[in-house]
Amino acid sequence: MKWFYFSAAAALVGVLGGCGGGGGGGGGGGLPFPILPAATLGVTVQVNGSSATANGDGKYSIKPGDVITVTPNLGSDWTSSSDPAGSVSLRNADISSTKWSAQIANNTNAASMFTVSAKATANAALTKDTVFNVAAGDARNLSYKVYATNGSQQTLALNFDTMSYVMTDETGLAVSDSFSADAAQTGTYVFKSSRNTAATNNSRFRLITDAVVGSFPFQVAQVPGSYAVQPFIGSRAIVTTQSALDGIYIRFGINMRPGVIDSQIRQVQVTGGGTSLLMCNEVGITSIAACPPASIATYAISAGSSAGSWSTVNVANASDKGALAVIMVDGKKVYVAAGINSVAPNDSIFRIGLVDSSTWLNTTARGGDNNGTWGTLGFDATTYTAALTKPDGTVSNVSYGLSAASASIPAMKLINSGGTDRYFAMQDGTLSVVVGARTNPVTGYLQIGLVP
Repeated sequence: MKWFYFSAAAALVGVLGGCGGGGGGGGGGGLPFPILPAATLGVTVQVNGSSATANGDGKYSIKPGDVITVTPNLGSDWTSSSDPAGSVSLRNADISSTKWSAQIANNTNAASMFTVSAKATANAALTKDTVFNVAAGDARNLSYKVYATNGSQQTLALNFDTMSYVMTDETGLAVSDSFSADAAQTGTYVFKSSRNTAATNNSRFRLITDAVVGSFPFQVAQVPGSYAVQPFIGSRAIVTTQSALDGIYIRFGINMRPGVIDSQIRQVQVTGGGTSLLMCNEVGITSIAACPPASIATYAISAGSSAGSWSTVNVANASDKGALAVIMVDGKKVYVAAGINSVAPNDSIFRIGLVDSSTWLNTTARGGDNNGTWGTLGFDATTYTAALTKPDGTVSNVSYGLSAASASIPAMKLINSGGTDRYFAMQDGTLSVVVGARTNPVTGYLQIGLVP
């Protein structure tokens, strides 16, 4: 006797079929019920809340910033991937066994592909891939190395498709939120942040070739948990060739520690193919060319811990160490530094230097200061004007006379020479920078503006 293996379902069909009774040769017995098809995993797709239809190749076309929702007919587990790897990131993801939803961000300026893969929770053999062709991202979707006036170095990633940003500090702590266009000032964008507690949000930014200038609620220098809107400058074009560091820079800066802030003004020269930094330490603001040799401090420059970072060491005092970078802002070199001073009392420091020039330009800039204001900043041959919106929403309008600040540095001006609130200014046609004199009430004041 031969034995045949068959399933219980088949046996049942056979038994029932065998009991079907007479019927002629036409086989009228037949099956008394249909065979049900095996379960399948299917999905429906929405883009920005509306039903979407796949293209002829079975893919869905979307653009960066779209919100896609994939809904399965069976409870599912999810994975996703992009091609090229890492080209797509997600914002406001909402993923459960009954839904996959997120806003799509293309991190590149080229088209990419994104796949959402579902696997039925109750039957891992059932899978479904939903594939999206993602259009190229906005050309302004870039990351910038940021030098902040609280003495920190951070990274700012902007995404104009999702109108969102991520600001990441040196420890890797990231804060993210949205930004929006400033309706009152074309080309200015407003950061949204839970750190903003003032009546008026003056946390803003503007863009120019390879650079960003703005204000953000950074931590107050050396005061954890305390935040204030403070200026920053960022660039994605950082000089990595040592010889290209060379130049003579007018350098403004501030030193900070809890309860103390001070201003600094120096002219510095990077020379010798980027191997040496000269700084004039005269009490009066003096150019390198006019500086007495005994007042020139010399620092050796070497490659720092990362590309574009350069270490400095005082050749006469090895404990006097620091770092600098030279960034490109609309094709112009800008000296920057932010960090902790190696010399006691170990202040947090910020430095910004513009290339010295014999020309003083008429410009209008827009930017912010470390009093938390934002506004329009004007310079001509004789006058500095500013319309600054304060954190309480009131507007301060000032008009001060300009005069020579140093006989040996004509590209630097003194603002309001006859007043108690005196400032120094420099500009290069793209950036303007103002620093307070080392006297109250303006010592430690710093303002950065971007033209136009």
